[in-house]
Amino acid sequence: MAIQDYLKAQKMAEKQYRQAVSAGTYPFLPDLEHILRNSEADGQIPMGQFEIPISMIAGTAQAERTSAFASNFMPLLEYDTEFGSKWSSLCDSVHEVGVNEPIKVMEYMQRFYVAEGNKRVSVSRYYGAVSIEAVVTRILPKQTDSNDYKIYTEFIEFHRISGLYEIQMSQVGGFPRLIQAILPIEEAELLPKGMPAPWNEELRKDVKFAYSVFEAYYRSKTGAMRLPITVGDAFLHFVEIYGFDKIRTLSSLEMHRHIDRIREEFRVLGNENPTSHILNPTESSKKVALSKKIPLPLPGVSSSVLRIGFIFHKDPQSSGWSYNHEIGRRYLEDSFGDAIATQSYICTVEEVSQTIQKAIEDGNKLIFTTSPLFHAISMRMAVEHPEIILLNCSVNTAYKQLRTYYLRIYEAKFITGMIAGSMTENERVGYIADYPVLGTPASVSAFALGVKLVNPRAMVYLDWSTLENHDPVAYFRSRQIDLISDRDINAPMLEEATFGLYGLYGDVSFRLAAPLWHWGSLYEDLVHSVLIGAWKNDGNDNETRALNYYWGMSSGAIDVACSERLPSGTQKLVRLVQERITAGALEPFSGVIYAQDGTCKVEQGQSLTPDEIITIDWLPDNVVGRLPDVSELAPQFREFASWHTIKR
Repeated sequence: MAIQDYLKAQKMAEKQYRQAVSAGTYPFLPDLEHILRNSEADGQIPMGQFEIPISMIAGTAQAERTSAFASNFMPLLEYDTEFGSKWSSLCDSVHEVGVNEPIKVMEYMQRFYVAEGNKRVSVSRYYGAVSIEAVVTRILPKQTDSNDYKIYTEFIEFHRISGLYEIQMSQVGGFPRLIQAILPIEEAELLPKGMPAPWNEELRKDVKFAYSVFEAYYRSKTGAMRLPITVGDAFLHFVEIYGFDKIRTLSSLEMHRHIDRIREEFRVLGNENPTSHILNPTESSKKVALSKKIPLPLPGVSSSVLRIGFIFHKDPQSSGWSYNHEIGRRYLEDSFGDAIATQSYICTVEEVSQTIQKAIEDGNKLIFTTSPLFHAISMRMAVEHPEIILLNCSVNTAYKQLRTYYLRIYEAKFITGMIAGSMTENERVGYIADYPVLGTPASVSAFALGVKLVNPRAMVYLDWSTLENHDPVAYFRSRQIDLISDRDINAPMLEEATFGLYGLYGDVSFRLAAPLWHWGSLYEDLVHSVLIGAWKNDGNDNETRALNYYWGMSSGAIDVACSERLPSGTQKLVRLVQERITAGALEPFSGVIYAQDGTCKVEQGQSLTPDEIITIDWLPDNVVGRLPDVSELAPQFREFASWHTIKR
């Protein structure tokens, strides 16, 4: 029996060896000694004894052990050697009683290397075991700026909390996102220093089971696609779409069905450029479907009416953000008349799932969720209701089944920055930002670049309205800063002066300019494409990419309102720059641009792409201030910031 097992295992080794040689890869076990010759270590930490996944055992710790095994840990030496005899005896023992003594391994960069017990690993793999008891010592790598190092440091924290090794990520920020998606910080038990406590055994088992089911089915369905992502990347996507509270209640078969619903999302995730930013109305979106004999439904014919739902996070009367979307909704009604019927809803994040469901039951076939706060739930509802067209207002896009939309407000910020630079008397300008999330650094940077364009000596002092126990206006007054850029939009019930670019002198303030968001322009074109049957065209043109409508001045969706107080020369300059941005002849993020640390972010003659602009995580060299961590924000602002953080 033992000799037959050995010879079978040896054939597996020889096959693996030949495949490796043909592919030009190393045919034996990798050894940690060789790996560490090229990578310095920074110490060792005893981790104790626990079960480790055999799939994560990458090789051996000592170089002299490598040639006895192929890279799949199967034996290469002949049976009549001492090695063959010991392997066979161990095979009989494991078959009868299992592995009764833990192996010893070194863990380096989330991989295990066997220091003692190579044959036990080999036999266990031969029998198809998935885990093995091991005494683990962690080898800490030297700190570097590489993504691999950053991902590994995030894994260390993930392992402290979860106790899991088998989940791997290929992107910085993946592990923190998974922790947040499985058990949000607001719901987690915290240690005295505010760090999340380790998960309880029930949660750990639920996550491990869900991942094992997901991994097996995902590999069986996507193996031939050879996507350049880890199973962990895909699992994170799966959890963020459906929510772990739901996933942990599913049977294996139900999980398989849920995975099938979003299989195309993994192709998007594996795309090198996963998002297509549509910067203006496309020709495809204007093509009338053959089934449509006229471009719009007949007015007054109820069967042709398109019902459209708008879901707001706050009352438009008290929220400038909601108010501007409400203006866009009314603009739609004026534009299309009886061809459409709109209905608005107001709800919290906790209520948005039920609110979307109600909007569907009310007959709405097109639904706009107008807040980035609604992004995650919007995706889940889009998957559950493929018969409905659902869009979310955000730049945080990674899903083909949920299109997102936003406006290039940084273009208006660039112009208001120019105004501030030309009007400042002491070469100091204040900027109040809200959340350190995707898109915000772009607005701050564009404003600062506008200031620098007309006044190279002026500095922009950045502060944040969401910091805990902090007043930005008091900060600016302490530094004699009386020209301030505040939030962009206002609502009827809010104080008039505290938005846009304004001067603040004692208790007297006056506004100089303000960016304008024309959501109605975007809504009109999106609704028109639905009415003429052209909605699917943009998606068909981007089969493996998520779609984000990202419009600006060129489409009439962004404008700048200027005060008559501005000098005529400044007003003329504003009109000139606005015309050139609208025509595509001037881009705010074109070289040369230096960051605060002195590095050149944009070379002469180069411009940032939309993706690069949205994900900016640096500030220009004329900005005094920084991007705060989510933990520094007041508690009520942390959840939103963590979902849309730039640190991903």
